Amino acid sequence: MQFFAAVFAAIALAAPVLASPAPLRTVEKFNGKTSGKFIVKLKEGVVKSKVFAQLKNSNVTHDWSVIHGFAGHLSDEALHTLRASPDVEYITEDGIATTFATQTNAPWGLARISQPGRLTNQNADALTFSYTYDDSAGAGVDVYVVDTGVYTGHSTFGGRARWGATFGGYPDADGNGHGTHVAGTVGGSQYGVAKAVSIIAVKVLGDDGSGAITG
Repeated sequence: MQFFAAVFAAIALAAPVLASPAPLRTVEKFNGKTSGKFIVKLKEGVVKSKVFAQLKNSNVTHDWSVIHGFAGHLSDEALHTLRASPDVEYITEDGIATTFATQTNAPWGLARISQPGRLTNQNADALTFSYTYDDSAGAGVDVYVVDTGVYTGHSTFGGRARWGATFGGYPDADGNGHGTHVAGTVGGSQYGVAKAVSIIAVKVLGDDGSGAITG
């Protein structure tokens, strides 16, 4: 009896261990936009065809030889299977990479918003700073500058500025300069944050820089 009791006790202790599934592999996240696909790196020696056969309702779009892995659109079931598989080395989201442009004659303010570290040059009047930005630069985006108007013919806008509307009976022109300054900060070629946006002037303030709330 003591023997059988010991055996049953051993089985009872082992059962929870045997029943516990291995933790699922973490999918590495991409910091930015993704394509919706996943990149899967297999361990050396693993036969890809056997792995592919387990991927239900999925589409392998890239089968690489340089690295022992593949990429594709994976169903939730297929992703779960791969996360639980001992044949997988890692899984990561397929990120979308973009190029960047750098302006080397930028003012201090632009350099400040594109660099996390402290700027060594503290001469705020110098145009010797670097400003790095996504090279799309806001192309395709309309920015409405609601202010004193915008001098749409200014060379800094490169033909990207146009008049939108005027409210309050004012002339369709910026007789103050504030609106043009704001538009230049938004999308001017020299001082602008987003250098390819379209600027649309909406005048609601007079040439003295003021206007009634009621218009």
